Amino acid sequence: MYNMSSDALKKLYVTGSLKNQGEGFVFQVKNLIDSGSISGITKFTVDGEARSLEGATVELNGKVRPVTEITWASSMYVGYGAVLTIYVSGALEPGEHSIVMQVNVPELGSLGFPITDTVA
Repeated sequence: MYNMSSDALKKLYVTGSLKNQGEGFVFQVKNLIDSGSISGITKFTVDGEARSLEGATVELNGKVRPVTEITWASSMYVGYGAVLTIYVSGALEPGEHSIVMQVNVPELGSLGFPITDTVA
């Protein structure tokens, strides 16, 4: 099992990918660790406030899945180098934002991906 620091997880965020889209926002994460599975996305916080998982999706290789459908029984395989595009409901105000995405990874446990970026 890997020991993943917050600094190491920050490097997975695709810098500059945070932007408003439709009635929500998107950002990207690139898997630079190893091939493996995601068995759940359990929480989003924006500037310290929890956001609903309802309407949130993950796009991988052109296929979009609601985050609520990613479970231990229905995990998502993510190959090394793959880019995930995450959509969360509720657009962001212009300016800098801190986002944390909590993800369950069987090989690593529960990971909090910290993201800080600016929306124009």
